[in-house]
Amino acid sequence: MESRRHSFGYVHAVWQRPRALYLLGGGWILFVCWFVTSLVGLDKHIAHNRPFLIRSQDVVDTYSQQVLLKLPAAEPVPVFQDFTVEVKPSREVLPMSEEFYTSNFSETDTSTTIIFNVFKGRPKALAVQLLKALTQKNVSPPEVWVMCFNSPMEKKYRHVVEAVKRKYPDLAHNVKFTVSDFNYKFHGRFLLAYMATTKYVLIVDDDKAIDGDTVKDYLKYMKIQKGVWGNNGHRRAATFEGYKSWPRNFSGESWAEQDYLSGMWFLEQSWLEYFMKERVPSWATSEDMHLSHVMRKYLNLNTYAGRVALGKTLPRKPKEVQATQGSALDLREYIFDHELGRGNKVVSVDPPIQTLVYAETVGDIEDYLAKLDACPSSNNSVPVHVGDANRTQVSGPWCEGGKTAAVFRGAKEQDVNGLIAAAEKLCSKTKCEYFSVKPHIRHGIRYFNMREGYGQTVEIPFQTGASDVLLSLVGVLNNVLPETLFVPDVESMSWPETDASKRNRLQIYHRTVLLAVDIHRNSKTNGKVIDGEVKDEWLITDDFPTEMETLIWQRASTQDPVTYPS
Repeated sequence: MESRRHSFGYVHAVWQRPRALYLLGGGWILFVCWFVTSLVGLDKHIAHNRPFLIRSQDVVDTYSQQVLLKLPAAEPVPVFQDFTVEVKPSREVLPMSEEFYTSNFSETDTSTTIIFNVFKGRPKALAVQLLKALTQKNVSPPEVWVMCFNSPMEKKYRHVVEAVKRKYPDLAHNVKFTVSDFNYKFHGRFLLAYMATTKYVLIVDDDKAIDGDTVKDYLKYMKIQKGVWGNNGHRRAATFEGYKSWPRNFSGESWAEQDYLSGMWFLEQSWLEYFMKERVPSWATSEDMHLSHVMRKYLNLNTYAGRVALGKTLPRKPKEVQATQGSALDLREYIFDHELGRGNKVVSVDPPIQTLVYAETVGDIEDYLAKLDACPSSNNSVPVHVGDANRTQVSGPWCEGGKTAAVFRGAKEQDVNGLIAAAEKLCSKTKCEYFSVKPHIRHGIRYFNMREGYGQTVEIPFQTGASDVLLSLVGVLNNVLPETLFVPDVESMSWPETDASKRNRLQIYHRTVLLAVDIHRNSKTNGKVIDGEVKDEWLITDDFPTEMETLIWQRASTQDPVTYPS
């Protein structure tokens, strides 16, 4: 009884305490609850707004609850989702923009600079050319430049220019006469055209006639197909009989793609940025080949011939002053071979090569040859084996590689002569040789030497050499369209560097080659024009060369190569 009275008294005492204490305690409890709830909400907010953040504890707890409650597993939410980025192209607004060069011309802009190059041609021919240039129809009045480089007939040409200016005083300010006591030869007009500020340039030989519609007609063709245009072209073939020239062998066509042009070139002036992107192989000749080559390689722009100013004639210049004759014809073929190795496309020659082997050293090609020797032969004779230790017969993709050619950098630190000899041996073994002929001249194509650094001995940094190889190899792949590309594994190899500022050379170029593969496979093929033939279905899918297989092989190994997924 006493105990009950004591308990009752205790409770009564508690109730008698000030209510402020209870209010304070209750408030504290509510604050703690609110704080904890806020932390949970903040955590969920962060997780919701940062989809790449995954907390392992959340995953375990959720999984445990599903197992205990026997709930069906929820569909996994993909952490990474594909989305298209939003891009709105814009051009930088430059300060003093009128002093900056820009190629931002309108679609309807017809501004053109017409450039004539004179040396020993008839002065009367220049007079006719200038009259037609200044009276172009349905286009903006063109700028007209006359280039006279170290010509013994400079005074006669100057007299013609002044006479034409007097005849057309309102247009005289558009005519410029440029002279030099140094002969910049055939390339000089393209170099000076680089400084033109019009949308288009038309470069014309001193024996080539134009008419009053020449610019207008080229603009019509340019709307059909962007590229370098002219009215006299050349298309090579695998045989002498297949060679064609425009317009002689194209009687039923309005226009056709060519390997290169002669006599006249119409193009957008801004494209000349790339004329000197690559060193000119020779100042003696082949400016026409070089122009078409760099347009294909750097801009994917082809060369075309159309029916412009055909049948127009000029007073003929003496035969003895014709520019391309004698040894120059042979030199042009060697230059064509050089640019083929650097990624040029031959328009109408389909290389029979099924396999390309990229090589850094002579040993790479020799190892590949050894693997070919170790393949089971077609007549079931005893095969040669790779190495003396394992005596293992080789089988693999190289055994069905078909016609095979080597491609190599051709850099100054490489054994280029050794690579060429090994490449010719590989081509001979697989019968890979083919031709891209000019009438009466035929050079065999057996390998692709990219001549990194243009075959010069100047020391270049990695970024310069690698970018050069990248561009050339993409061009070679586009021209050949091989079924298979073999690349040597360099993971355990090292290059004996003589330059202390460089290291990991093989690894850098290995990655460069694989990047070229990625670019090739993800770029629409700049296709060929093969008369009477249809492209193989395996070769191009939706115009992308997606079926080319890239295999990385190890030297002195009988294991199958590793497929590079691109």
